[in-house]
Amino acid sequence: MFKKTNRNSDRTEKQARELLSLEVSEIEEIGEKLYQKLDRRIADLRDAEKKVDEKMRILENLLLRAEAVVNPGDSIMEMRRQEISALSGRGLKIDEIAGMFDIPRGEVELILGLGR
Repeated sequence: MFKKTNRNSDRTEKQARELLSLEVSEIEEIGEKLYQKLDRRIADLRDAEKKVDEKMRILENLLLRAEAVVNPGDSIMEMRRQEISALSGRGLKIDEIAGMFDIPRGEVELILGLGR
């Protein structure tokens, strides 16, 4: 009778270990799925952030242009200065910028020098 109880105990312990192993495997699967879901959400958020940044740049340009319409004169010069600075910041050469605005090279140099 003692041996039968011991065998039942061994069998119960073995079943418990198998169940525990299954539970751990399921938890690991769930964890992996959660990490994958988080990675996708992070990628989506990064894409959304890029789109928002681009829209902000567009809006800033539109605001500058609207200001130029409302307050002509200084606003146009400020807008031109900002555009020239931005183009220079993107790596365009002075001659390229001058050609885009149809202004002398020296004027571009002066505008960039004043911006420093």
